[in-house]
Amino acid sequence: MHADAPRMNGGIGFAIDGPQATVIGKPAASVTVEDHRRWPMGAAELDQLRAALTIFADRLCMRGGVSIQLEGEMRTHVGMGSATAIRLAALEAFALANGREADRAVLVASSGRGGTSGIGVNSYFDGGLVCDLGRKSGGPFAPSSQVRTAPLALALPSVRMPDWPILLCLPKRLQSKTQGDEIAFFARTTPLPAYASYKASYVALFELYAAAAEVDFAAFCRGVERMQLSSWKGAERAEYGVALATISEGLLDAGARCVGMSSLGPLLFCLADAGDVARLSQVAQSLDCEVREVRPVNRGRVLRSLNA
Repeated sequence: MHADAPRMNGGIGFAIDGPQATVIGKPAASVTVEDHRRWPMGAAELDQLRAALTIFADRLCMRGGVSIQLEGEMRTHVGMGSATAIRLAALEAFALANGREADRAVLVASSGRGGTSGIGVNSYFDGGLVCDLGRKSGGPFAPSSQVRTAPLALALPSVRMPDWPILLCLPKRLQSKTQGDEIAFFARTTPLPAYASYKASYVALFELYAAAAEVDFAAFCRGVERMQLSSWKGAERAEYGVALATISEGLLDAGARCVGMSSLGPLLFCLADAGDVARLSQVAQSLDCEVREVRPVNRGRVLRSLNA
């Protein structure tokens, strides 16, 4: 994320088993999208998804349309990478509904995602923990939603995430960031000083990636905590001020081994010893958070036929 570097962007993240979104695709005369989730996408994002589906049909020379319906509990704009997952799923459902199969490269290229971070596109197909090395420098620093023609981020081989219990904590009183907010954040925060990029890269590779591969819970938790102190993650967390810091500190005081913020938040994730998770959940609720216990998942999306 610093200027004049040979590569730009990069990141690290892992897949979890929920909350999930279900994307249903059925053959239709035209392209339609309906979001039936409790927290649906906005009108502009639905328009972007419809446009991506239309371009995808032209690329594959598909004459039929598709009716896409979105269901499930996965939220948008809380830091879960839902936009990337839903777009890839909608494109894949479109192809399958019309009797076609689109390979991974075509789906990713057609999605327009993955130019800033390869976490979402790789975890969609593979699950596990993904560490990507960004892409060759060129072009502005911007979120994936705005980097539609850049080459994909170069990902290291994914590693299996150990079966550690994870508690998701979503602060109810913190306003989620919009796509516009994310664009503005990149504009005012980048480029970072070179040393800040070096530090975050070290933590990602030599602490988090290595700890997951070696099933070292304590080292992984230390890495999560150290990443929160990096310039980039610190700037993301600062968007929510004292309110987020108070919740995070409360969870640590209650026994969490580490508390991280996912992407631009405000979703927090906690790792704790198995015997402490239930008590930690009660504390999180007392701090006015929605809570959910999840586990890492080491597989990608699940495809099902409506005719099965």
